[in-house]
Amino acid sequence: MDEQIIVAPGEVPAGFEIMPEGLGFTNHVGPVYWGERGDQFVLGFRVLDKHSNPAQICHGGMLMTVMDMGLGIGIANFIDKAGFSPTMSLSVDFLAPARVGDWIESRAHFAHATRSRCTVHGVMIGPDGPVLRANGTFKMPRENNTRFKTDTLMLPELIRARRAARQS
Repeated sequence: MDEQIIVAPGEVPAGFEIMPEGLGFTNHVGPVYWGERGDQFVLGFRVLDKHSNPAQICHGGMLMTVMDMGLGIGIANFIDKAGFSPTMSLSVDFLAPARVGDWIESRAHFAHATRSRCTVHGVMIGPDGPVLRANGTFKMPRENNTRFKTDTLMLPELIRARRAARQS
């Protein structure tokens, strides 16, 4: 857990791009970016004034929002199955402050999956090291589930397309 993410002020790391439109709540709290670190798909964001509390520290709700999304994208990457994985449980520990101007990234690690749920854990990392750790349980996506609108964000397909574009 000694890893640090150092990114020049105001910059977005090479290989990261803004997440697609049509993600609902994410469109209001962003910009949120996604990219790859090794074989992991990760999310990142620059802490802006709108993400902060009066002490110029990133609001915990913003960190939890991006971590929740990052764990969900981690599941899509791990299981390579189309569909939406709603959060069933999410617990977080705040480890250190993320300050206005910091670049913060999520990392997800697969823990366990059954037919109906998947457990993952993750960490958010900033310039001084870890700022948050989380454990989450998510409902596994089911094929042809009409309860959740999945046509706007088919993560496994987007992940494969991004990787193919980078390799060509």
